[in-house]
Amino acid sequence: MQPLPEPKADTFSRPERLRILLVDDEQFIREALSEYLVAINNHQVVTAASGEQALAQFARDAFDCAFLDLKMPGMSGVELLGRLKELDPHLPVVIMTGFPSLDAAIDTMRQGASDFLIKPFNLSQVKMTLERVVREHRLLRENLRLGERIKHQEKIEKLNLELGRRVREQNILHQISESMDRLQTSEDIYQGMAELAVKFLEVDKAAVLLLDRTTSQLLIIAERGFGSSAVGRLAGRLGQGTCGKVAAEGQPMLGRPGMDEALSAVLPCRGDYLCLPIKIREEVFGVMLVGDKHGGLTFKGEDIFLTRFLLDKAALSIENIALYEAMVNNLHSTLGALVNAMEAKDPYTRQHSRRVTNFSVLTAQTMGLGIDQIESLRFAAYLHDIGKIGVKDNILLKEATLTFEEYEQIKQHPVIGESIIQAMDLSKSERAIIRHHHERWDGGGYPDGLGGEAIPLLARVVAVADAFDAMTTDRPYRLAKTQTEAVDELARTSGQQFDREVVRAFVEMLARYHPGALGKGGL
Repeated sequence: MQPLPEPKADTFSRPERLRILLVDDEQFIREALSEYLVAINNHQVVTAASGEQALAQFARDAFDCAFLDLKMPGMSGVELLGRLKELDPHLPVVIMTGFPSLDAAIDTMRQGASDFLIKPFNLSQVKMTLERVVREHRLLRENLRLGERIKHQEKIEKLNLELGRRVREQNILHQISESMDRLQTSEDIYQGMAELAVKFLEVDKAAVLLLDRTTSQLLIIAERGFGSSAVGRLAGRLGQGTCGKVAAEGQPMLGRPGMDEALSAVLPCRGDYLCLPIKIREEVFGVMLVGDKHGGLTFKGEDIFLTRFLLDKAALSIENIALYEAMVNNLHSTLGALVNAMEAKDPYTRQHSRRVTNFSVLTAQTMGLGIDQIESLRFAAYLHDIGKIGVKDNILLKEATLTFEEYEQIKQHPVIGESIIQAMDLSKSERAIIRHHHERWDGGGYPDGLGGEAIPLLARVVAVADAFDAMTTDRPYRLAKTQTEAVDELARTSGQQFDREVVRAFVEMLARYHPGALGKGGL
């Protein structure tokens, strides 16, 4: 076992100051990226807010490379790329975009772009891109010098091979980025890492191991080429064996057959294998192992570069998912606390939202609705009355009959509820539940007077569940109806206030489950 050498240092070991043209219509991006580029090696950065300004700057001075935003008012990044290439065919150009697609990447590469930077980008991605631009800048300058001297034809050919390799490398990086961006869960990302490693690193086997800090053990959670039985098995401990040392030291290592018998028993490789740490914010949380390079070849610095790019991209995606899930969970907890606080003020409506949610979910299952729709109900039905927190207590808790003006204020709670949750990333159907659960089939409801099938389906389901629970619960101004009386009332108003099909499914749901389990005590 031995540490694997880093990619050759001569590609970026001699820092040179570049004169960089940075074009983006967003001032914040211009300022932040310019500051970072200067900080890297005191590069000289000239900024422009549009293609026209950029061409004017380019006419006044020479530049070593350019960073261009793809989407800009007026002249687009692709058009500006073409204009700059007409003026300087050898100018390295990096395209920046927040709307990545394979077609856009191919189009810009055909136009002569050297690299493709996806927004929002982190500083390590920018630095990695600049390193590749500097390397290309040097290669291009060398190519020009050698092109003027026929006697160095062999060097020119070697340089062209390197440029060809760079093009292939860029294509791989773009494909890795696009593939990772399509994965939505941590589990998909882990398996995607193994799949992409086998596809692009020209290896037969790959595995992802997560580090359990509590037990200091490495657990295999995804694989390709080792067999599904490998998943779930332990593959070492922190500081022990190849993968354990990589996890402890945070540096890549190269292993050879027979050097780690314990690891070979779980993840056997015929030839050399490469282990790299998976990090988030410089903290190791796992290891990737790739082995059996095609043709029996050994691993090189280029393999480290591609694997690190894959791991950095995956780690960023995993971190973003974790941060998003934490934010959503916190927001859900906060909103749930608001609902509980609201219902706690009124003893007659305690647990109302929970019962309505249960009724709605069971009705949706009876109707055969999809899992996504049922999950939307499970979340949004619980929040359907959250807007009542914006209604004054003297109106909300009034025991006497409401005045016209007071009732008009009550009718605003669906709109208030929608405004409370508008900052959340809810689906259209989830927002519709909160806004439209008081619409009527005949169009006489509120807040928008929708009627018939114009009322979103899930809002129609909640409307029936909400009405049934309200009727079977004691209120200050009346006693609760029996379940039979409430069902009779639903049947009587079916086709007027409520959707007949939803009422039919609701009644079928009550008949299927023991009515006592669906009463005031909840499910």
